[in-house]
Amino acid sequence: MSSAPAHALDLDAALRRLEPLRAALVEALHGEAVDATWIVGGTVRDALLDRPLLDVDLVTGGSSEALARRIARAVQGTAFPLGDEHGCWRIAAAAAPNDDRWAGVLQVDVCELRGDDLAADLAARDFTINALALPIAGEPVIVDTTGGLDDLAAGIVRMVSVASLDDDPLRLLRAARFAHVLHATVEPATADAIRARAARSAEPAGERTWVELRLLLLSGEARRGWRAIAELGLEHYLLPELHACRGVAQSAFHHLDVYEHTLAVLDNAEDVIAATEFWLPISEPGVAAVPFTDHQRTVVLLAALCHDLAKPATRTELPGGRVGFGGHDRVGMELVDTIADRWRLAGTVRTQVRRLVGTHLALGYLLHGAAGPRELYRFRRQVEPVAAEAVVLSIADRMATSGVADRRAWLRRHLQLARRAWTSVWREAGAGRPDPLLDGTAIASELGIAPGPAQGVLVAALAEDQAVGAVTTEEEARAFVRDYDLSGSTGRSPSGST
Repeated sequence: MSSAPAHALDLDAALRRLEPLRAALVEALHGEAVDATWIVGGTVRDALLDRPLLDVDLVTGGSSEALARRIARAVQGTAFPLGDEHGCWRIAAAAAPNDDRWAGVLQVDVCELRGDDLAADLAARDFTINALALPIAGEPVIVDTTGGLDDLAAGIVRMVSVASLDDDPLRLLRAARFAHVLHATVEPATADAIRARAARSAEPAGERTWVELRLLLLSGEARRGWRAIAELGLEHYLLPELHACRGVAQSAFHHLDVYEHTLAVLDNAEDVIAATEFWLPISEPGVAAVPFTDHQRTVVLLAALCHDLAKPATRTELPGGRVGFGGHDRVGMELVDTIADRWRLAGTVRTQVRRLVGTHLALGYLLHGAAGPRELYRFRRQVEPVAAEAVVLSIADRMATSGVADRRAWLRRHLQLARRAWTSVWREAGAGRPDPLLDGTAIASELGIAPGPAQGVLVAALAEDQAVGAVTTEEEARAFVRDYDLSGSTGRSPSGST
């Protein structure tokens, strides 16, 4: 792995940052095990690196439950057991605790000592940069029994012991995440030990794996982060579908194989989300985009990783040396289900990533025909509820395509269409869809039909014509449903068709 920059650690500054937290903890515990409780792990590490202190990790020689309940009262939060072998409790802090010393803290974890004393506990931790401790009471001195301070300063991720990797195979993936997030290098012996155990990276519960992957994806430069996973030999076991894309050649419109194209789309999507005002400017008065939430970023970046995973299975050689991947969007949706089951993704993440993968070609298809207000309306219905995300994924995908048969004029046209679609998404989000001039009941009454599929088709068709301004009054709406040819002979089709 590439060499890492050194960090100039300022121990005094870190201790000053942690002092208010130490005082708040002592006060919250009211004398309960204050001489046998330490701030540990990532909290100390992040204080030394001047990173935000969002999570606080504590280890105690006392009762973790008793300490957790006292801290919960101090932060106006809720304490609950994590159910692990170390007797850990977690406190979810209130959004705005009364005490400013807790400001910004999202959660506090309290665990009981692993082993007989603090040294034994630190020796059982994953990496030296996380095997650091600071007592909450007494002299503020950072306890470092494994050389973590030197490794942190040098930008090195080093295992505390081989046993620490064997004890919890999730640590194999965590090494990649720490190396990525901290711009660090995995020490060679540690990297070798991880590669030797790479198959075990598939053992942890899927939801634990997903927590680590999501943190990596959202930490910036996700492509570089994924390469850290690959360099440690974990990719084949964590996402074999992506590993299978290596070396899969594409058509002359592409300059990259499927694997490198996928990582380029990931990088493009990340930048489009970060700079939508550049890539997708809106010049229409009164229309403004809303910044993506972390959930939206997660969905788009995961969809970027998944959008072409079915290409190896659908690759066909066509006449004239051409290459095709017919149906890879549809088959890709099935692969999303497989991955969602593996990582136990939340239902909304599964369904939204599935929708994005299944429709990632939809916007580009509009370039081959009409792309007016009606077609953009149908596009929005086809990709909802992830219309904005679909626009981002579409141009991220298109920008990663630059083969010898490609033309920049086609990219320009795609960007122009994407900007129109983006504006239409946020115009509709701001104004909302117009109230129906006739609802389903009124349509059924007008035509004398029973509720059923035909009624649904007419509701959707009328909504489309209202949205594009073709029907503006109730009288016109009644005429529309009376004249609508449900057999499709008029050429009109319900919204959402492609």
